[in-house]
Amino acid sequence: MGGIAEELLQLSIKYGYDSLPAEWAHGPAQAGTNHRYCTVFSPPEFVLALDEIILKEGVEVLFDTVFCTPVMEHGCCRAIVVENKSGRTAYVGKCFVDATGDADLAFRAGFECVESDNWLSYWLYSTTLESMKEAVHTNRIEHAIHLEQLGADNTGRGAPKGARKYRGTNGWDVTEFILEGRKIAREKLLNFEEGIHSYLALPGIAQFRTTRRIVGRYTLTGGDISHSFADSIGCVGDWRKRGPVYEIPYRCLVANGMKNMLVAGRCIAADGEAWEVCRVIPPAALTGQAAGTAAALSVQRDCTVQGVDIQELQQRLTDTGVLLHAS
Repeated sequence: MGGIAEELLQLSIKYGYDSLPAEWAHGPAQAGTNHRYCTVFSPPEFVLALDEIILKEGVEVLFDTVFCTPVMEHGCCRAIVVENKSGRTAYVGKCFVDATGDADLAFRAGFECVESDNWLSYWLYSTTLESMKEAVHTNRIEHAIHLEQLGADNTGRGAPKGARKYRGTNGWDVTEFILEGRKIAREKLLNFEEGIHSYLALPGIAQFRTTRRIVGRYTLTGGDISHSFADSIGCVGDWRKRGPVYEIPYRCLVANGMKNMLVAGRCIAADGEAWEVCRVIPPAALTGQAAGTAAALSVQRDCTVQGVDIQELQQRLTDTGVLLHAS
C-alpha cells in the first residue's frame, strides 16, 4: 500500500515479535513471491513504538478525551467541543478530520449517514502452560499467545441461539455487547479441562466491526474491485485473501455540502464487501493520510475540501510512497 500504512506495518514489529516474510523485510519484494506483505505483531509493543514516533514528530496528544459536539456556522465547522478531566474545551480550527470510526463529527454536524448492526463477536488472547512450553521449545514467544474469536462472525454464523444484533452508537447496546462478550469468555474458562491453567487478555474496547459511516459523494462497493478512479487516493488489498485490490476515490472521504471537514477510517463511504475491507488498520491509515494531506491543502490554498486540486493531492501522496492505482 505504501505511505503511512507501510510505515506503520514496519513500526508494529519494531519492538515486538513478527512473522514478516524475509523477502519483505526491507520493503517491496521481488515479483513472484508467494508470501503476502503482512505480519503478526504485539499490540502493546506497537503502542510504545507509536508513542515514540508521534512525540518525535511534534504531534500534540491529549488522552482520555472524548468529542462532544461541533460548532457549526454557515455550513462550516468552526470548532469542536471535547471533554476530559479538565472539563469542556472548544478547539477552533480551519479544517477538521473525522477519524472517530463512528462518523460522530459528521453525524452531529448534520451530514447524512448510514448505520450498520453487529452480531456479537468477541476476540481475545489466551495463554496456557502448554502453549508457553511450545514457545520455549521453538524460541518464538508468539507461539504462547493464541488469538481466538468467540461468538458470531460478520454474517451471524456462530451466534448464540436467540442472539440479537447490536448498534455501536447506542450506549445501552455497547454495554450489553461488552457484558455478553465477557459472558462468553467466562463460559470458555469454565469449559477448560481440569488442571489446565490459562490466562485471558480481554479487549480494551467494544469490538464493533462497523457502526456508522457517511453518505459520500461516491460510495465504494464490492463491485469496484480493480476499478480505476481518476481521483484515487490510494489502493487497499483485501486483508482476508490475496488478489482483490480496491482504489479509494477521494469522493469517499467527503459528503455533499462538506466545506472544511473530511472523514477517514471505517466511516468513509464504503458499503458491503468494500466496507468490510476498509474498516481495518491499513486502509484507515491510508485514508487518514489522504484526509490529513487534503485538509492541509485546503487551508494552504484557501479552498473548501471539495475544491482541493486532486492532482496536487495525488502528487503529495505519491511523494511519500502511496500507490494510487491498481495497475
